[in-house]
Amino acid sequence: MKVIGADIEAGKSPLSVHSPTYSVVILNEKGEIIDKQESVSLSKLIRLTWEIKPDILALDNVFELAPDERRLVKVLSLMPDNMEIVQVTYVNGEFKDIREVAKTNGIEVQGKPTPLKTAYLAALLAIKGVGTPIRLKEKKTKIIISRGRALGPGGMSSNRYKRNIRGLILRTVKRIKEELDLHGFDYDYIVKRSKNGIESAVFTVYAPRESLYGIIKKMKGHDLRVEIRPVYKAKIEFGDSRKSLKPVIVGIDPGIEVGISVIDLYGNPVYLITRRNIDREDIIDIIRENGKPVLIATDVNPVPDTVKKVAAQLKCKLFIPEKSLSMDEKVDLTTKFSEAHGIKIDDPHIRDSLAAALRAYYEISHKLRQAEGALRRMDIEIDEDNILGCIINGGTVSECIEREIEKEINQINEQTTIIQKPQTSQQQIVDQSTLNDLKFQIEYLKRKIRQLMIEKLELEKRIEEIKIQNNTQILKDRKIYEMQREIENYRKIINELKRELEKERSEKEKIIQILNLLTKSELVVLKIKDLPSFIQLSNDEVSVLGEKINPIIFDFIGDEYIITSPTTLKDLEILYKEKLIAESEKLDLKRLFEEYRKQRFRKV
Repeated sequence: MKVIGADIEAGKSPLSVHSPTYSVVILNEKGEIIDKQESVSLSKLIRLTWEIKPDILALDNVFELAPDERRLVKVLSLMPDNMEIVQVTYVNGEFKDIREVAKTNGIEVQGKPTPLKTAYLAALLAIKGVGTPIRLKEKKTKIIISRGRALGPGGMSSNRYKRNIRGLILRTVKRIKEELDLHGFDYDYIVKRSKNGIESAVFTVYAPRESLYGIIKKMKGHDLRVEIRPVYKAKIEFGDSRKSLKPVIVGIDPGIEVGISVIDLYGNPVYLITRRNIDREDIIDIIRENGKPVLIATDVNPVPDTVKKVAAQLKCKLFIPEKSLSMDEKVDLTTKFSEAHGIKIDDPHIRDSLAAALRAYYEISHKLRQAEGALRRMDIEIDEDNILGCIINGGTVSECIEREIEKEINQINEQTTIIQKPQTSQQQIVDQSTLNDLKFQIEYLKRKIRQLMIEKLELEKRIEEIKIQNNTQILKDRKIYEMQREIENYRKIINELKRELEKERSEKEKIIQILNLLTKSELVVLKIKDLPSFIQLSNDEVSVLGEKINPIIFDFIGDEYIITSPTTLKDLEILYKEKLIAESEKLDLKRLFEEYRKQRFRKV
């Protein structure tokens, strides 16, 4: 086993005009250094991966190789197929400093490590199995069969030559198909035909490139070409990425042009698209990006093989109409839908796929509405989408409601045992447990308000009954007076809980907004101990050289860190310099600060 650790050198950046350079360390399985180099260019690093053929390329940040996902995919695609790329600083869904990761794994690091030391730590941690692999390649391979050169105009033998080439392509396609069937590979293939025969063919094999070694061989001849290419993802994914989505119904119209229509469980459009020359995995990726499929629908009977395989791979129910939908049925279904939602549908593949999804929706809509009615009568806070998805999968309304209530009970039990962990990530400020805790508190307050509202209604009903049974004099009775006071107290409690709920919601929205801005690099996180000396924080008060300023300029102030924008820090630095000038000229900093801010906002 060999591992290459790499780290970008100080002062370099993938965004810079000059090519970045890296420090590189190569370790064996025992963690011993085989070689180490500095000032290695990116092209040389790629060449080293081919010469050494390491099992792992370890990095502390994969975006040190390229500034964005598109170029990063391109760079990584130039490296060996069977090499794993690992980011050692992404652990259990959190980004961490490499020194912290090293310390957690029993490696002491003194001070800030040099790029060469960082490369060594990355390689050593990767050997220990630390970090998260980067999903770069799809588990599928394209086999492309085409002619070696163009069939242009020729002499008397031209037609015979063209027939020979097309016959060669046909025999090659049959041979590859036989080999794939013989070895049990799952695949789809598309053949481009003309009136004279087969022009080309593309096999999509749902297996990694290395599994085809020794079975299908590349060929590059004068008359025929057979290319074998691993399929790379359009964007970078970490190995443990997760996504929670709403349940949806999907209609598919397969073919060279594939129509995909995704609607939610209330009959609303989610995603309508036509894509050309996409395979089964591409169809599944599009569906998963737009929801959690609970029903796959087709407009024809018998069901196309592609639709059947998609439903089986997604492990969801397949809707097949009793007979293929007629053109009039499709037009009627989609016309009503387009009028209701203000969508123009003029693509025939979208029309057919949408008609399939709508027919499936209408077949089960009465059960879904029955479930909604039951939930409204019960008036409890449970996930309605999960219940509707459960009903589509064959459960009864009662079974699905009870199953979701059981999940809520289990979730509450789990959340009450959550132990708050100290913050360790520099990039992920509010961890998932904190968000879960806030959600739990919000749900608790909602239930409490609902309970108090019910009690309030019961009390008001009791008062009305007393009014009917007694005359005006009895209404002055002390007991009624006390009940009225009790109602007032409940109203005060309800109002207080509403204010608390609104405060929790506001804090949650602020947290989500901060997280979104952090991911876009529009905000930065700074430890308070690392702040410039001219900025002082005390009891949430901010001052520059002793002069208090508005603390709202920081988006968040914690015990150990702050969150703010790079622009604000630059503004404070400018004000600090102006303060020094002002002090020398005995100017009023506060007035200067207000004038500066006014000028700045006037420019904006």
